Amino acid sequence: MPAIEKKEILFIINPNSGNKKASKLIQKIHSIDSDIEAVVTRNLEELENIFRINIEKFTAFILVGGDGSVNEAIKYLINRNDKILGVFPAGSGNGFARELGFKKNIQTLIEDVKKGETLFVDILSVNNKNCINVAGLGFDSFVAHQFQKSKSRGFKNYIVSTLKSITTFRPFYAEIIIDSMKLKGEFQMITIANTRQFGNNAIISPQSIPNDGIFELVLVKQFPFYLYPKFVIKMFRGTLKDSKYISYFKVKKQVEITSTFNKYHIDGEPKVFDENLSVQLLTSKLRVLKTTGRITK
Repeated sequence: MPAIEKKEILFIINPNSGNKKASKLIQKIHSIDSDIEAVVTRNLEELENIFRINIEKFTAFILVGGDGSVNEAIKYLINRNDKILGVFPAGSGNGFARELGFKKNIQTLIEDVKKGETLFVDILSVNNKNCINVAGLGFDSFVAHQFQKSKSRGFKNYIVSTLKSITTFRPFYAEIIIDSMKLKGEFQMITIANTRQFGNNAIISPQSIPNDGIFELVLVKQFPFYLYPKFVIKMFRGTLKDSKYISYFKVKKQVEITSTFNKYHIDGEPKVFDENLSVQLLTSKLRVLKTTGRITK
């Protein structure tokens, strides 16, 4: 794709993500280049309206927000190979942004956009809902539901929700079908990973790559409470691996999960299912701005 002109760039700011004030961010953008446009969206209806009005006017759409904000943009940019998604990380975890190398540096981000270098990333379908980073059920989804109840966002509040969840969450029973293989048992987490991490460099699936045409299913069995610190340390070091408690499966087709625990999440956003989870890799891809980050394929 050729270089992107500044008139083709639109920043879309979600002021509800993290603690970044929209007005200050817009001032920063305009101090770098006053011709670059930026808009603020406060809810899903406004976001839909912004894309409806501007989808043909702009080429690069830069989402200022977290994984949830990125997820909401997928539906407007999927199958639009002439459009580019970029991210200024402003959420609580920013898992997808971290994996694709997006930094909290407006100057660098604008320079990357103008270069126009891109790559295509995979998109998953989880119960017919788009997923671009990580989905799952278990402890992580329990935390997501607890975090939703918080009066404010941000990493500190996420940590508080996590600590509270450790004492109240209980392992759950689930049955999983991967192709013709059936697994069942008590689990701490079942993670569907398109990238390596939940966010904040908490790496649950060290081998995941968001543009390799597969996804990873990570099964974490119930483990003793005293192993929590060891598990967390390994997760933040990115050294989790197959063990008697953790199993990794590379999946190209479909996964069906039936569980007594029905609280799950998609890209950090809490959801509830009625009967089961159906997961598959879509044939459609999403064109994403290439940065100086980890993904080079």
